[in-house]
Amino acid sequence: MIAIPLFKRNMVSSIKLSIIFIAVLTMYTAVIIYMFDPEMAQMLNDYQEMMPGLMAAMGMSGDTGTLIAFINTYLYGFIMLIFPMIFSIVLVNKILMKYIDSGSMANLLASPNSRTKIIITQMVSIILSIIMLIAINTIIGLICSEVMFPGELDISRYLQLNVSMICLHLAVSGIGFFAACFFNQSKGYFFLGAGLPILFYLIQMLANMGEELKVLKYFTLYTLVAGDKIIAGEGGVLISNIILIAMGFSLYSLGAFNFIKKDLPL
Repeated sequence: MIAIPLFKRNMVSSIKLSIIFIAVLTMYTAVIIYMFDPEMAQMLNDYQEMMPGLMAAMGMSGDTGTLIAFINTYLYGFIMLIFPMIFSIVLVNKILMKYIDSGSMANLLASPNSRTKIIITQMVSIILSIIMLIAINTIIGLICSEVMFPGELDISRYLQLNVSMICLHLAVSGIGFFAACFFNQSKGYFFLGAGLPILFYLIQMLANMGEELKVLKYFTLYTLVAGDKIIAGEGGVLISNIILIAMGFSLYSLGAFNFIKKDLPL
């Protein structure tokens, strides 16, 4: 139950934004996979030894003995957390918040479409755009790995890693979606919808810095990304993904309900 013309317009707008982020992620993905070369990898390991606190804070510390472990440490410990997060913040603002803040939501509501249909259309557009961004980068990573290091990548664990990343960013975007549906002005949206995910990441950085601050991992949703468990073949990955999906579903549902019921600045 979506408004097809609005959905098409959303996806065109999303694709224009996605191209920028896909280009950036492609560059980082290709460079990091290329650096799995022993000489380049040793340089990164030297950085870990020289600046252990900084590298740990950025999530770039851990096992690097295999290609999948190397990718998890240097790509999914920082780049794939930050850039999709920024993408979702910009996307929700572009597809939803700007209509509410500017009062142009009146134009959408003046159409034959109900509030329910409009908000579901925006929600589906955001979710599909985030999944597409990570899925495309997953394919790029597979291609780069097979071209540069044929047969080295554990494809099953690589796909599991990206599924967990999708679950995480659906939860992150859920925060932004809820904020956009709750506030009538952009400043409120950015305070909560952008501020909370960034705060969670800063807490995660502190939690990575040592045993004394490790307790902080219980105060950020980024801890639920089970990358190390996937690489080690441990259990608990499914539970983490389910929690993230449940968080995302709840936030999207609460946001949509609030949008349908609230007074809008028209």
